[in-house]
Amino acid sequence: MPWNRTTSLVAVAAAVAVGLLGLTACGSDAGDAKGTSSATAPAPAPTTPDAPPVTGGVKKPDDLPAGLPLPSGELTSVTGGKGAYVLTFGAADPKAAVGAYRAALEDAGYQVVDVAGIFTATSDKTSVSVATGGDTVVLTLATL
Repeated sequence: MPWNRTTSLVAVAAAVAVGLLGLTACGSDAGDAKGTSSATAPAPAPTTPDAPPVTGGVKKPDDLPAGLPLPSGELTSVTGGKGAYVLTFGAADPKAAVGAYRAALEDAGYQVVDVAGIFTATSDKTSVSVATGGDTVVLTLATL
């Protein structure tokens, strides 16, 4: 696969996600004493009116920080757990979705910094990294 800007962005987002998940693995309660995972069925759809819709069985995690805006678009996947997630959103125009999401984060009081073609946003004990690839917006989230 030739190395290009899209490949670089996806690689950076993946590296950030793996690093964040590794840092929080010690605090995870999603395993037994042998270190095996104890997968559970997805939780039922949220009942609050402002919750994003469940699409294809994918819903936002229940423990996202209060007041954290999310990108527009369809939530297509969620990986991670307990304060460290990678959320992927499908978007017809990812660049426009990222621009609007950046403005929403700034409006919510997050400090936004550009890093290697992606941006990170921090507020209190929350860190968000955002990248695009193809027709997706990838949000990597870590909370303390």
